[in-house]
Amino acid sequence: MSSVRAALLGASLCLCQFAMGGAVAAQTANNPQAKYQAAKEQANASSVTIISSSVSSTYTRFAQDMQNVLDDRGVDGLRVLPLLGSGGGQNIQDMLFLKGIDMGITDAAYLQYYKDKDPVLYGSIESRINYICKLLNAEFHLLTRQGIQSYEDLRGKKVNFWKRESITSLAAETIFNALGIDVEPVYLDNAAAIEKLRSGEIDGVARMSGAPHNDYNTVKPEDGFHLLPLDTTRLSDPQTAKLTSVYLPAELTSKQYPQLIPAGKSVPTMATIIVLAVYNWPEKSERYVKLEKFVQRFFDSIADFRNPARHPKWTSVNLAASVSGWQRFKPAQDWLDQNVQTSQSSDDSTDLRVAFDAFMRDYALKTSLGPRSEADRERMFKEFSKWWQTQRN
Repeated sequence: MSSVRAALLGASLCLCQFAMGGAVAAQTANNPQAKYQAAKEQANASSVTIISSSVSSTYTRFAQDMQNVLDDRGVDGLRVLPLLGSGGGQNIQDMLFLKGIDMGITDAAYLQYYKDKDPVLYGSIESRINYICKLLNAEFHLLTRQGIQSYEDLRGKKVNFWKRESITSLAAETIFNALGIDVEPVYLDNAAAIEKLRSGEIDGVARMSGAPHNDYNTVKPEDGFHLLPLDTTRLSDPQTAKLTSVYLPAELTSKQYPQLIPAGKSVPTMATIIVLAVYNWPEKSERYVKLEKFVQRFFDSIADFRNPARHPKWTSVNLAASVSGWQRFKPAQDWLDQNVQTSQSSDDSTDLRVAFDAFMRDYALKTSLGPRSEADRERMFKEFSKWWQTQRN
């Protein structure tokens, strides 16, 4: 008899709970404030933010691609909100100190830059700011008039460094310092800077960004502009050592900038590593759980980003590539551990030499330069090896 009473009591409790749930739902449906609060909670539970850069920047295009591919307004959906920012350095600051910023696109060099700048404030920055993945290599662009033929020609002249605390500003400062060339920095958006270059008010426009960059769409051949080469083979050993300790050898091509580079030619330059960074919220916290969902859906959908409708640099994204000096966000590492089998091929060194020899043949054709000395080749091989590792990791 007691078991019957228990069963009846349990059934009664279930019916009461069901009735109460229905009553709460009805009350919410008929209560504007309660309905507003429920909608607000649902919206916040499914949204993540990414701070990028200016409208025309490659980083903003990447963030918008993430929104276009990953946005899902359904039940248990995900909403990606790209935000315009002031560039890589400020993006680190915004992730650290602003409310509501989950992720940011930034230069990998900034982590060490801030640790060196203020060891007290930023001493443990790598535990607070992690990375999800390496996104791309961003190339250094320096737009000048044809009369400027070398970096030395810019000594004492005005060069636009874009925005303070941006990756362009950091790169321009680092590169000119490494070369021992003093210039007068100005800080303008690229559209205004290009107009001042046309009028002769400034002499160079620097930009560190993934090529091709939309800021050059307004440049016409009749402007008489060109992209200044930064060829490490023509620098002193100390200059080369300073640059290659921070940056990778790279090139800009006529395919990327047909209005600035003759067909079939290329312009040597340096590149930096751009990462998708994230604030490392406490595990199982609300913000952490949302970012965990983002990582899983982003990584699961990586093939969808290699569509011709997206930025061309998506085709070279390697989710497993490691970034020196950074800690991987745990949900990203967990996904890689479950989905990627890493193996070290015994013939990696052979692959590297074959790739380097092919690069040197192509380099000689594109630049119309003759054979290199053994010392030059060995120096270039070391630079190429550094770049190769970023692609193979």
